[in-house]
Amino acid sequence: MKQFIKITLLALLVFNISSCKKFLERPPEGQLNEEQALKTEADLQAFSNGIYTLLADAAFYGGRLQIMNELLGDQYRGEFFTGDYSEIYKRQNSIFGGTRDGFYSKGYEIIARANKVLARLDLATSQRNLIEGEAKLFRGIANFELVRLFAQPWGYSADNSHLGIPLRTALDLTSQPRSTVAQVYTQIIADLSSADALLPDVTTNGKFYSATKWAAKAFLAKVYFQQNDFVNAYKFANEVIASNKFTMDAGFSNRFSLGLSNEGILVIADDVNGFRPAGELRGAFKSDAGLPNFRFTDQYYAIATARASDLRKAAWYSTTLQAGFNLLTKYNLNNFALPIVHLTEMKLIRAEAGAETGGSNLAVAIGDINQVMTRAYGSTAFNLPLNASAAAVIAAARTERELELVGEGNRTQEIKRIGARSGTNVDRRGSLWNCNGFILQFPKAENDANTAFIMNIEGGCF
Repeated sequence: MKQFIKITLLALLVFNISSCKKFLERPPEGQLNEEQALKTEADLQAFSNGIYTLLADAAFYGGRLQIMNELLGDQYRGEFFTGDYSEIYKRQNSIFGGTRDGFYSKGYEIIARANKVLARLDLATSQRNLIEGEAKLFRGIANFELVRLFAQPWGYSADNSHLGIPLRTALDLTSQPRSTVAQVYTQIIADLSSADALLPDVTTNGKFYSATKWAAKAFLAKVYFQQNDFVNAYKFANEVIASNKFTMDAGFSNRFSLGLSNEGILVIADDVNGFRPAGELRGAFKSDAGLPNFRFTDQYYAIATARASDLRKAAWYSTTLQAGFNLLTKYNLNNFALPIVHLTEMKLIRAEAGAETGGSNLAVAIGDINQVMTRAYGSTAFNLPLNASAAAVIAAARTERELELVGEGNRTQEIKRIGARSGTNVDRRGSLWNCNGFILQFPKAENDANTAFIMNIEGGCF
């Protein structure tokens, strides 16, 4: 059986159960068949809870997703990357690459487990809405991240009929053809909208370590923003912000910390006795115990630290930890809770979307970007005037977005989104926003399993 089918089958048929009650704790080893493992609502909920660890696994949000997006971007020196990292950095589509294959498989493992949960909702009673909502949220998130890396962006074709990724919405192990990008986004939005309606308003722990409707709304804002649908991006970002359940951190050391941030809308907890997320993320960027592979170009570092008063310079960068190199310090803790989505990103989405939609939204947008900049520069010295133009707000929002989300897998998708929005090429390495190498090639296993499967066009960006 082909590799991809094996991975999916394991996700469906080989799983663990336990009586553990700690949230996100990995259950003990032991393989049981479906009839033995899923008998009650509690069994189904335990199986569903496993998706949190899959989401934050090193091969997905625990590092691989950010790493591949950062490699495709324009902020790092490429001469230090080798192997898979070098292939991705060079933007030359290749069928070879375990880094990419692992991410792809993990994404579909999340989707497979969500589909399994949804297929057994007959077991759910009092917790049915929560279980169903979580499964749809995580399936929507996984499809969103997969389609952004393996397909040309929304807006590449006028009707978005260009090829996306295989859509798997049921327990079907047969090879699936690629759906169009329009079809994939329709499914993503349907899943997230359903999750919004099903998930609870609050958590029991107060730190949003479990899914709520606010996580679904935040991802709807991200999805619509990626589509340059500013009306809906504003709507959902505004709902999250206006809930007043999240507050901006005063400084920059809490976002990646052991539970100190108040910004996390969905956070994977660090459990000293169990699952500890973001190991691969630290391995790629951590700069206080050795020289990491990711080293900023002088060009980007100059942009990021152009204003002497920028407090992010001292908080997130170093040129002295490893002499002669411009390094990120954002991930220098040995362990931290992993934010999947946070309030600062919602503020930046609402700022740009508010400027794009205008009217009363423009004043809100100016307030958002000024709040971000006041924190960044320690004063109002660089704030926009209250009568700033929409163009000025958009420009400021894009600049601050790059600086705020550095190392978080943002830049590549912004290069593509802005290109699709206006045809403008903002990549500092000189690539067109829609070149072949800006998306990843599918694993060879897809084509091995189905020779009719359409791979991405071979080629690069230079």
